[in-house]
Amino acid sequence: MTSRGPLASAIRSWETGLPADRLWDASPVEVALSVLAAWKVVDGEVKRLTEWAAATAGSYGASYEQLGAVWGVTRQGARKKWPEAVSHPAPATAGTLALFGGTAELVQSRPRS
Repeated sequence: MTSRGPLASAIRSWETGLPADRLWDASPVEVALSVLAAWKVVDGEVKRLTEWAAATAGSYGASYEQLGAVWGVTRQGARKKWPEAVSHPAPATAGTLALFGGTAELVQSRPRS
């Protein structure tokens, strides 16, 4: 089996408690499922770490456009993948305008990311 990398070996060893010289002494199905289980653990960690990295970048002011560019997806794709990554502060009031007997509150909005 070609996917017996060090990570898969380490996880299989942890799961089975087998010594290194007997680590792969099992049926091909058992070995393949063990390797698949190892990659599931990795996949979960990668997802968790990418969410953390996106949220960190967003907290420092990165836009969804920037996150998408780094991840190779559109702005919309990044927003869908990490919906809470970019914070949108409440718009600041810029003043009021009185015209034709009415008033309007002017606010400065941030460009959409």
